[in-house]
Amino acid sequence: MSPSKLSYRNRQSYKRRRSRMLKRVLVILLGYLLFTSFFVETWKLETDSMSPGYPAGSRFFVRPYLIRTRGGTLKFPPSRGDFIIFRPPYMEMQPWYLRILDSLLRLVTFQTLMLGSFSREEWENNLMLKRVIAVPGDTIRIEKSVAYIKGMGEDFFVSEFEVSKKAYDLVLEVLPRGWTLDMQLFGDMNSVVLGEDEYFILGDNRAGSNDSRYWGTVTSDNLYGQVLFSYWPPSSFGKIR
Repeated sequence: MSPSKLSYRNRQSYKRRRSRMLKRVLVILLGYLLFTSFFVETWKLETDSMSPGYPAGSRFFVRPYLIRTRGGTLKFPPSRGDFIIFRPPYMEMQPWYLRILDSLLRLVTFQTLMLGSFSREEWENNLMLKRVIAVPGDTIRIEKSVAYIKGMGEDFFVSEFEVSKKAYDLVLEVLPRGWTLDMQLFGDMNSVVLGEDEYFILGDNRAGSNDSRYWGTVTSDNLYGQVLFSYWPPSSFGKIR
């Protein structure tokens, strides 16, 4: 067998192997995109807005919200106390190609980077992770950074911990230096009645969270997914509390 023929066959074999490898990579990428779009994806918390329970760097499994009614609302809406991923109302939805790029970036960096991680401040992120405090029909008020909720048809306000039936700690706001209790209260909010398809969202770190206290409620159009499970750090491993 001549060297020229052997070289030609080797080149053809190399091309076939390269083509098969490329197809496998494309299948893996497509499978990853489909799986994370319809089932479960991972999420990294970039800020301390959910401290002390979940500090910056915490990682979660998230189930995207997909099933909606004909009116566009969620078939299985979030409950009080749930962790959700959502788009703040002042941010526009990312174009489809940026959402795909974000998924690919998280894949090739083993979830260490996402497009939002390049934002300098929390308010610049297209998506955020917070806790649902009040749901449609609720009346909510805040006293000394703690939320109190009166459900539709109820007569009395109860604390956010009682209505959510979840035990979690808060980082509370404190009075600035020089303030006294006879001045305008700090960390308070008057009663607000939530309308149809309105959710009130707060971070557990009330002293350092960009949330519904500043830009109002969000609707189901803004909701991206429900956080199911924390897998990092080990101290917070388990179901969301």
